[in-house]
Amino acid sequence: MRKSDKKLENEIIRRLTDVCETMKPQLTGFVWLTHEVNYQRFPASLVVTLVFNDEVTEQTLLEEFAVLLPKVQAALQPVLGRDLPAKQIEARREHRLN
Repeated sequence: MRKSDKKLENEIIRRLTDVCETMKPQLTGFVWLTHEVNYQRFPASLVVTLVFNDEVTEQTLLEEFAVLLPKVQAALQPVLGRDLPAKQIEARREHRLN
């Protein structure tokens, strides 16, 4: 990873962490988020995954995804210089053991 890629990665992590920590207490079922990226194909390769508890209903997941989508886009806009396309933001459920 080039030095410029590492700086970009750190900025993406910082911004996504801010969104995650701000929104977790406000939403039911939202657990965390993560991202994947290939910097040789950046920003087209950037994918953000929003992870929800597997106990949330489909309706709740969709409602919360609708709230989180513009938050993620706004957070990454200064890094990308444009909104991250919605097709590059996905949601999934994850089973959590207590």
